[in-house]
Amino acid sequence: MAANQVTVATPGPAGVPGLTYEGVWVAGSVYQVRDCVRYTDGNLYVVNVQHTSASGNNPVVNTTYWSLFINANDAFQWTTQAQYSLIGDSLGNSGYSALHQAKQAEDWATLTTDAVRNDTNGADVEYSAKAWAIGGTEVTTTASRGASKEWAIADGRVDHPSTGGYSAKAWATGGTGVTTTAGHGAAKQWATTTGGQVDTAEYSAKEYAQGSVLAAGGSSKNWAQLATTPSTTATDASAKEWATGTSTHKNDGSAKSWAQDADAVDGAGANDRSAKAWSQGASMTGATLGGSSKDWASLLVTAIDGTSFSSKEYAQGVTASTGGSAKDYATYVGGGVRGATSDHSAKAWAVGGTGVTTTSGKGAAKQWATADGLVDTADFSAKAWSIGGTGVTTTSGKGAAKEWAIGSGLIDTADYSAKELAQGSVLAAGGSAKNWAQLATTPTTTATDASAKEWATGTSTHKNDGSAKSWATITGAVVTGSEYSAKEYAIGTTVAAGSAKDWAIQAEDSVVDGGTGYSALHHAAKSAASASISEGVAISMAIALG
Repeated sequence: MAANQVTVATPGPAGVPGLTYEGVWVAGSVYQVRDCVRYTDGNLYVVNVQHTSASGNNPVVNTTYWSLFINANDAFQWTTQAQYSLIGDSLGNSGYSALHQAKQAEDWATLTTDAVRNDTNGADVEYSAKAWAIGGTEVTTTASRGASKEWAIADGRVDHPSTGGYSAKAWATGGTGVTTTAGHGAAKQWATTTGGQVDTAEYSAKEYAQGSVLAAGGSSKNWAQLATTPSTTATDASAKEWATGTSTHKNDGSAKSWAQDADAVDGAGANDRSAKAWSQGASMTGATLGGSSKDWASLLVTAIDGTSFSSKEYAQGVTASTGGSAKDYATYVGGGVRGATSDHSAKAWAVGGTGVTTTSGKGAAKQWATADGLVDTADFSAKAWSIGGTGVTTTSGKGAAKEWAIGSGLIDTADYSAKELAQGSVLAAGGSAKNWAQLATTPTTTATDASAKEWATGTSTHKNDGSAKSWATITGAVVTGSEYSAKEYAIGTTVAAGSAKDWAIQAEDSVVDGGTGYSALHHAAKSAASASISEGVAISMAIALG
């Protein structure tokens, strides 16, 4: 089989049959249902009933055999009626012909002698695409209009001879009323004109970029590199002058002076210094100048600005008035930090030092972690509280964490460990969790209750209220008081009110509850007997009634 061949195994259902055109109607012809003919009036008709044609049953006179399919006059009007002529067809529809619509479309596309009219030819609507594109009556050089072509390339005003706008070409490269005109000027002029003004007031981009007309305010080129003033009114200097010059008309120091002058900057104040001087100058200390970066970084002992010290002094110095160096705060253990005697170094607080070790209200981190006995004359270390130590182990009101977890006997002379309370056998502790779970006797010295196991399956003699097992399975006797187990209520024989089994199958005429109640079996038997009697009565009545 070819790759693009399709085989239909089961054809689908047939569609609705179409019409069969038989040409002009002829008398004496046999016409079938859905045959179509053209009659002498020009209209097309369709056969509704099979018949043999005759003058008496032609399509005009016999509407049983024939139905009008297409009214030829309607079709002719809708196709060819003249432009602007309203149509009214045989079905009551009104409108305009295809010819009218075509003519309208042609007007909308190409009419240039007037506006396009509405369907009734009663009023102007708008102008054609061609008129708006290249011009036409009432569009070309007309107020608030103008064709696309005019707006693109016309010279002079487009949409009004005295107040209208100008074309794109005029604004781009120049034209009458735009070139060198006050308030105007073409884009080309604004881009490239040099030596004079564009709109009698301002200058072009090129003039502002590289021109030499100082009256323009100075070009970018002048402001970049001119050693003299870049404009006729300038009170400032060029970028180059500010970068490297020694301008005599703007005495405030160039970037070069501010970068490297060793003493006061050219043209600046007496105490102004260059970046280099502020960085590493050697005569900068004192309250007036305040010190160079180098002074603030490395000068020892001397106060840089008369009050504060260098980074190096604050890092490792020993000058008392600094408040203590970083080195002293890190490692000094001989007492309080020099320059801040009321506080101690990180090392003293970490492993101990004069004024920290075993000192009231203090103590080093190492002592607080591992010491045996009091650390700060009042409390104990983490190790003592964790696994025990002098003053903590088996001490009233205390006890280590380890003791409280696994110790035996009283921990703080009053209470027991978690392990004892979980699985221990000291009844005086109130009973361990293990005892309360499974002990057959009382779980504590004072208990008036039983363990979970005893309540589930036991026969405790000290708590006579029946276990879950007793309430489920004891038969032949009460569990406690006057109540029976679930099993006894289900199938037993000792429940005075009757078990579920008795109420279901107790023999006919046998009372279940010792009173007036009978079983379901009893009532079923009685119902069957009544049904049998009713059947006999019904048969007898039927026989009697014949």
